[in-house]
Amino acid sequence: MLFQFYNEKLNCSVMIKLTYIVLLLSSFTCQLMAQGIATDTTKYLLADNLDNYSAWSFSKQSGTNGTVSNYNGINGNGLQISYTFPPSGGWVNLEIPIGSSFTMLNPMVFFIYSTNSSDKLEIKFTDNDGSVFDVKPSLGKYFGSWNHVTAYINNSNYDWGGNSTFDTPTKFSIAISGVALSSGRVFLDEIGPGKAGLTSSFPPTIDPDSKLAGIGFTQRRDTAITLEDPLVLKYLEALQDQSTIARNLVPTYLGGLQAHTFNNCLVTMAYLVKNEKERAERILDFYLNATDSANSDMLKQNFFYKGVARGFFQECDIHTLKAMGAKNRWIGDMAWLLIVSQNYKIKYDSDRYDYLIRIIKDLFLSFYKEAATGGYIQHGWENGDANLHESYGHHEGNIDCYVALKLCGEIEVAHNIKIWLDDQLNGNTALPLDLYTWRVLAYGAMGEEYTSLLNVPEYDFRYRKIISVNSKEVMGMYSSPNLTIQNFWNDGTAHISCAFQAFGDKQRGYFYANQLDPLIVNQVFGTQTNHGIPYTLNTQGYQGVDPTIPVVSSSAWYILAKNGCNPFLSEDFKDNIPNPVQTLANNSLHLNVFPNPFTTKLTINYQAGSNTHSTINIFNSEGVKVKTIEPEDIIGGNFSLIWDGTDTEGKKVNTGIYLVQLIVGQHIENARILYLGSRGF
Repeated sequence: MLFQFYNEKLNCSVMIKLTYIVLLLSSFTCQLMAQGIATDTTKYLLADNLDNYSAWSFSKQSGTNGTVSNYNGINGNGLQISYTFPPSGGWVNLEIPIGSSFTMLNPMVFFIYSTNSSDKLEIKFTDNDGSVFDVKPSLGKYFGSWNHVTAYINNSNYDWGGNSTFDTPTKFSIAISGVALSSGRVFLDEIGPGKAGLTSSFPPTIDPDSKLAGIGFTQRRDTAITLEDPLVLKYLEALQDQSTIARNLVPTYLGGLQAHTFNNCLVTMAYLVKNEKERAERILDFYLNATDSANSDMLKQNFFYKGVARGFFQECDIHTLKAMGAKNRWIGDMAWLLIVSQNYKIKYDSDRYDYLIRIIKDLFLSFYKEAATGGYIQHGWENGDANLHESYGHHEGNIDCYVALKLCGEIEVAHNIKIWLDDQLNGNTALPLDLYTWRVLAYGAMGEEYTSLLNVPEYDFRYRKIISVNSKEVMGMYSSPNLTIQNFWNDGTAHISCAFQAFGDKQRGYFYANQLDPLIVNQVFGTQTNHGIPYTLNTQGYQGVDPTIPVVSSSAWYILAKNGCNPFLSEDFKDNIPNPVQTLANNSLHLNVFPNPFTTKLTINYQAGSNTHSTINIFNSEGVKVKTIEPEDIIGGNFSLIWDGTDTEGKKVNTGIYLVQLIVGQHIENARILYLGSRGF
């Protein structure tokens, strides 16, 4: 027993000594950390450092244990942040006013060492109206060794507050954020404004070559669209013919059970573009016939339930026609159904789907809700009709409803929806991709205010990606701003092409239409091989998506992009304008008109031989010539002129479809355009 007592006492003494040694080593390690910086002698700072902790404001989330103190750095003080986060996670934050020595051209710089590899470093810039821009790298980049950080405002992202644009810098912050019960120490040294021209520690989010002129991959412009692959249309046709006995609805992919209303609307639009009238009618007839007011099956794909108009489900089983998925009757899908029905009506001058158009329009009007600014269409029935409407307005669905109601002549409600959308979305640079592209497709003809929306994602590396596809570099768009994901949303790449082609920058539109070609994959139907476009290139950001299987939405958007179609404001109207004359490719005049539709002025560009006489004729939809323009001969053969929407007497012409006819010698090229007059919405 005595031996055991002394043995335990000896062990305790040893443990005390070991603990003391560990503490000494820990202190020595911290000193080594500071000494480790000295190996980098680069003069990063523009002026003196900001390393005195008393100059900083320190804050922390409730429940977080955190302190800031000085330690011996390179030139005197360095900063040490110690923290332990509560079970809910937390943050600590250092903030300091930015002095006059800091400008937008200067970075903020500092050395950093972290004992934690899982939490995040947050580097934040704040301007005079409270707009906060930041970058949030993992502390794993700085774990166990000293690193130097150079952070520019231009390489940061808008996060919250203010007006989402960076004006006059006022504050700089360094924060640590992390998960439950995480803890660590972060050492900082030589903090302050850095010299201009230092290499950034973070890749730029905005492409420095965004506005680069010329043609090519870097410039993102093509002079023409490559030929459409006809087997993509054959893929949609085969799906329609082989998926159901009725040969009407189209599933999302071969063998799939889901018949999605939106996808079927896209396929219908593709059929209209390719003048596949009978195939479009098969789909539209299904929805027209699914309007039995006596229907008593709550989950049946039918517009009515026990005499009450409720709308169509987003998706149904293609065989049983029972609601699938979330079982929602959503306004966005029904708006697309109304839009394609109106496109059919205009293209074929037919009242075949007038009843379908009317009941959807009336349902939307019953869902309309006034807001503090403008108004919006509420969501519709949710979760198998368990409840009606979300507590907020859905932006994407209301863009669709704006177009649908405007096409129906409900101008005032459409205008109020646009006011609400502008109030909700304008100035935001981090929205889902389609909230830029679809707004431009919906009302890009109203001028630069809206056409410039396309530059938000197209200039931004968080949306625009370059990925190798079958050993070919391809450029495409992701669905949201995320710098860490390398993937395409193929639908989005196609509809940004449509938006560029519809409103002005046709060569950028051609470029993205051509980027779709390498994305095509095979789809075998028995002994027949067709082609289609998958939803994405890989599963990053899209768990559960098979990138080897073509889907109908991406394939239909491919057809729309290759044919320069704006599904919201179709330019393929029935009219009496003379048929376009097809010019041989080697004699192409490269006629280019934009924006289209237009409200105040139309730019007409073309190429012809030097000192060649040319004539521009403008025809209305009745085939009547309203104006002739004869440009002066110029040297070089590049012509650019403006039509201001006036006739030969200088009077404004009526809103409608017009034909721009270019005649150069024996060659003629035509372009249909939509003139919207001076509408305010």
